[in-house]
Amino acid sequence: MNNRLTYSKKNIVPGRLRQARIIRGLTMQELADAIGVTRQSVSQYELGQSNPSPAVLRRILITLNFPRGFFFKPMRIKNVPSGTAFYRSYATAKKKGKEQIRERYELFIEICEYLSRYIIFPKANIPNFDKLDIRDDNISIEEIEEIANEVRRYWGLGLGPISNVTLLLEKQGFFITRNITNEQDVDGFSNMEGNRPFIFLSSDKECAVRTRFDVAHELGHIILHQGVEQEDLMDREYFKKIESEAHKFAAAFLLPRESFINEVYSTSIDHFLSLKERWKVSIAAMVMRCQDVGLFTESQNLYLQKQISQRRWRKKEPLDDTLTPENPVLIKQAFEMLLKNNVLTAHQILEDLKLPIEEIESLANLEPGTLSKASQVIPINIKKYR
Repeated sequence: MNNRLTYSKKNIVPGRLRQARIIRGLTMQELADAIGVTRQSVSQYELGQSNPSPAVLRRILITLNFPRGFFFKPMRIKNVPSGTAFYRSYATAKKKGKEQIRERYELFIEICEYLSRYIIFPKANIPNFDKLDIRDDNISIEEIEEIANEVRRYWGLGLGPISNVTLLLEKQGFFITRNITNEQDVDGFSNMEGNRPFIFLSSDKECAVRTRFDVAHELGHIILHQGVEQEDLMDREYFKKIESEAHKFAAAFLLPRESFINEVYSTSIDHFLSLKERWKVSIAAMVMRCQDVGLFTESQNLYLQKQISQRRWRKKEPLDDTLTPENPVLIKQAFEMLLKNNVLTAHQILEDLKLPIEEIESLANLEPGTLSKASQVIPINIKKYR
């Protein structure tokens, strides 16, 4: 006997309840306690084996703070293949935090797909490296250097510092969001949806050089690792290997060997401080870059590492508070264009997306209140004075 419900306007979409619960960071038991039912009942709601009563649904809406329409909105249909999801995270990153980011990422895709009905976005412009014979199991440092340089050539960047890495990628058709995740051990997440690259960045650590490196790191995954399968990432050693490759790509992309090394003329740590201001890359990453290309001797590398530790720059460096973090603007501009040109009203956007206002504004990098204030505006005009 089939226990699943036949869905109608009276029945919630089970996946939406699970999605909202995970985004709010609640376990099944915590939600059950909050709405006054058993954990088994919540499980049955999420499996589609039963439907919450109107009274329970009201408590769900209050607890999770999602619009009622969200729970009756069909899940996103994936018409295009989804690539492997790459998390830039530490070993201590919790599964719960990753799931929360993944579900918010799904909302971001829904927002982008919705905007694509009205906006002509830049086409994804990613160089193809099939001719370089990249092997997923063995990408050499020299290959990574060559690929990073070729990406710069392909996008016409030259060999100097990149003024804004996030803006650069958005111009090349990347959809990027930067959000507070409440997960200190996850820095970034990237994925391909068909031919469209997506990047989800953490803004928990307000550090400009870290954000830039995270963006370049995720670009490294998208360029180097599209042949990697999701199950491959379960191997801890393999995961560490591809993280290292993306890290080395980011360093080579941001600090080209041919130009950056010519500017390093001293092992003084203060010299690297002036380089940081120009290249907008952390001192630690620049020192490691010099080590990777063999610029300094082993004793010089050790001296620089000791200097960083003695000055307590491992977690926070000079200029971290003064350099402005890069924020995505593409999706923000799309919403602003639709509102400004009266293509859509804020009310229509909220009705169509059926998402919490704060989620839309956060994922789109809109100013808080953009949609709530705009929805309260009544169109009126002044009469011509005679």
